[in-house]
Amino acid sequence: MRAVAREPRACRIDLAAGYTLTGLFGVAMIIIGSRVTLQRGPTAALELASQLQLTLGPTGKWIFLAGFWGAVFSSLLGVWQSVPYIFADFTTLPKRSPGGLPDLKATPAYRWFLIAIATVPLLQLGITVERAQLLYAVMGALFMPFLALTLLILNTRRRWIGERFVSGWITNAALAATFVLFTYVGAGEIRNAVARLVR
Repeated sequence: MRAVAREPRACRIDLAAGYTLTGLFGVAMIIIGSRVTLQRGPTAALELASQLQLTLGPTGKWIFLAGFWGAVFSSLLGVWQSVPYIFADFTTLPKRSPGGLPDLKATPAYRWFLIAIATVPLLQLGITVERAQLLYAVMGALFMPFLALTLLILNTRRRWIGERFVSGWITNAALAATFVLFTYVGAGEIRNAVARLVR
């Protein structure tokens, strides 16, 4: 019972640490980026590193570049490792026995999703840069509203997650406000992207 009780607390600590560090990183990037005119593309990281070099010297520049490479690499690795698991978990959930957890890596859903990650992006080779930016803007604008809506639905289903883990009204209100806010902001982003494409 003690081990079970510690798991939610450990998850909360892990999430809090992750979001805190992500927030600090975002604030730092805003501060650094405000002092340099960035060009989109592969040179953006080099420009930020050059800006850091003015203050921290060559050591600071290379520490930033090493950290930037690690962040990009771990993000790619994380997607390849976690998203197929999530998809396989989602597709096997209705067929799963109450106490059983199948080997998700052995399921067809896991393997097919890996194939999709490797092949579907190749379809973008025939898309123009402008349309790729529009697609990116649309997907980015829809991510936060869909995430908030998904959490709002999942965390209120007692039959799915149990009575103990159901979100309270404060969390649900915050998720609802996030959904409304980012839906509004996302709609504006999509309108701006479409306007740029039309011009």
